[in-house]
Order: sequence, then C-alpha cells, then structure tokens
Amino acid sequence: MPNLIRKSSTVSKATPRASQVLEEYDYWLKKEYEKSGTYLTNAKTFLKTVKAAGTVISQLDTYANDKSITLQSFLRRFRRFLELKGIDFIVNDLHEKKLPISNIYVKLFLASRQDRLRGELSNNTYATILNGYFNQIKGDLRFFNKRTAEKYVLSPDSDYTKRLYRSIMKAFCDWAMLYQEQKLSDLSNDQRKIQKGLKLISPLSLREIAAIAVKTSRSQIKRYHKDSLTETQRTKLLKACKTSKERAIISLMGWNGLRTIEVPRLNVPDIDFKERKLSVWGKGKSKKNKDVIKLFRVPTAEIKAYLKQSRIQSGSLFPGLGKGDISALVNQLYNKAKLSRKGKKLTPHSLRHTAGQIMYDKGIPLEFIQKTLRHASMETTMVYAQKAIDNNYFMKMSNF
Repeated sequence: MPNLIRKSSTVSKATPRASQVLEEYDYWLKKEYEKSGTYLTNAKTFLKTVKAAGTVISQLDTYANDKSITLQSFLRRFRRFLELKGIDFIVNDLHEKKLPISNIYVKLFLASRQDRLRGELSNNTYATILNGYFNQIKGDLRFFNKRTAEKYVLSPDSDYTKRLYRSIMKAFCDWAMLYQEQKLSDLSNDQRKIQKGLKLISPLSLREIAAIAVKTSRSQIKRYHKDSLTETQRTKLLKACKTSKERAIISLMGWNGLRTIEVPRLNVPDIDFKERKLSVWGKGKSKKNKDVIKLFRVPTAEIKAYLKQSRIQSGSLFPGLGKGDISALVNQLYNKAKLSRKGKKLTPHSLRHTAGQIMYDKGIPLEFIQKTLRHASMETTMVYAQKAIDNNYFMKMSNF
C-alpha cells in the first residue's frame, strides 16, 4: 500500500499522487525552463522518501538540509513549484513497482520497446509525453487525430521539445498501425480487446500524425548546431598525437565523448577491459555514484598501450593531469592537424559533440547515445538528429 501523506484523518479526494506531481513538475519545468532533466530526477528521489508525517515542504526542507549546495539548488526549484501549486500533502505511489504510466496503450507500447528503452529516464520521457497527450484527449481514442496531436506536439516553446514530442508520437503511431494489422489468431483475448480499442483510431489519422512537421526558424538552426569533426578529421587528430598518453586522452574524448573534467577523474580501477566497461565520475555526480558505459574499441586499444608504456597499475589513470592541461593539448593538436583552419569554431568540448554526431550518423539509437554521453534529458541528445536532418535536407534537395 502506498504511504498516505495527510493533514488529518480525512483525506481530500483532490490529494494528488506523487506520480501526478512529477508529471506536472516535468511539464512546468519544460514550460518555464525548456528542460527538466536533473531537476525532475532529484525531485523524484526526494518524493520516494516522503513519509506519512508532516507536509511535503517540511520534509523537503529536512531532506535538503544535509545535501550538497548543488543538490540544494535543484531542490529549491521543486520547493518553489510546490508552493506555486499549493501542494501540501500527497499520496505516495512511487514505491509501487510499475512503469510511470496511466494508459493501457502506453503501457503496451513501452513494453514492446524494452529492448530499446533500457534507461529509466527514457521510459519516463516516453511515458510522460504520451500520457500527457492521452490526458489531453481524456483517454478517448475517438479524438486521437491530427488536429489534437498537432496542437499537443507544437505546444512547447522549445523547438527541441517539439521535435521530441513529434518523434515519440510518431513511434507510437507506427506501433499502433502494426498492432491494428495483427491477425486475430496471433493475439490473446486481452490483446484482441486492445486491438479493438486501437481500431477506434483511423489509419489515416495515424499516418497524418506520423507526418506532422516541426519547422525551425533560421535563427534557431545555428544555435542547435555544435561544431564537430567528421570521422576522417577525428582520425587525423588522433594521428597528430605524439605519445600514447595523448592518444588515450583524445580517444576517450572523441570516441566515448568524455568531458574535459571527466578525463582527469579517471582511475585505473574504473576500466574493465574484460567487459569493456568504463566507470565515469561525471558532471553533478559523486565518486560513489559513477555512470557505467561501454568502452569503445579505439579507446580500449589506446588505453592498453598507454598503461603498458607508462607501467601505471593503480591510482589515477593520468597522474597530475588537469582540465587546463587537456584544453591546451586539444587546441594544440587542432592546430597541428590544421583542423582549426577549416572555418569551424572548435573547442575541446567539440570532441564530445564529435562522438555524439558520429554515433548518430552511424545509426545508433538516440536512447543509446543519451546513455553513452550521460545526458540528463533526451532534448540534449536530439541536437545530433537535428544537425543530421538539416545537413541531409540541403544535400538531398540540391538537385531540385
């Protein structure tokens, strides 16, 4: 049973569930700040601790008291949200082991994509956006059409968010069309009921929603695009390195997308050569809460060569290396490889964008790119899709 947070023995029917509060907070963050990410994650972590005593805000103040300054700043925004909405008490349903969803069609859709949506954040993103639309049409599939969907997709202020909404709505429509076409003999009794419900949506509506376009103003395009290297230029930069240490650093940044602050934090035990895994102490993380990602083949080979030559067996992977040293090295190599003369504004952070863009161009799913680069929000990862779309557009349309 979920914990009931209340003021007296009589609970108002209007008392919201914690999952509903999170959905509203996510919407509010995107409306006010164009992203949610870490703010939403920390709010959820706090809400899981709420007990049946005292108001939510009083418990939030106690919870934040011994946290880091950074975490306190994240929680202050949630406190402001609770005050604006006048939320004093909640029904805590976050300990129930189920997806954060309220619609049966969304539940089935997400279950069918578990091979691609492994991260909780991806599940939350898809569930929140789809449930937002179903709430808008009050769960009535007769209103699942282009008019209502277009209004919903184009409602966010940020073009990033619009594209995210459009991408997820299209994925759902593609799934619904396939479900409608399944033979009755291949479905269970429950699945037949779902199919019957989905057939309330016309195939034309599904195709029209999947084709909804999001226009980008010229002033926005430059802001979306981040300068990055091509695959050939990335290889050229690696060849410009003099030492195995330099090659290890560049490969970690240009292939695995590590930030300049993350490379000096690496320790030898963070590398698992057998499983080819890398533990990264990332931005906003602690030493005890590292992200584990796949260590790609090029960095694996370069780090092995570096460790063999340096004979380092424990402790820091790059002793004495600082963020400033990395920036100076990368800029020096840009000049040496004559890449800074190509009209691009290249910075050390461009190597991270290089890793993300090349992964996307090679067909890696956005969810996997998000996990590799450890983006708090899918909106950040969508920049690589936007750049590829615009580049391909001008190339494909050159003959018209």
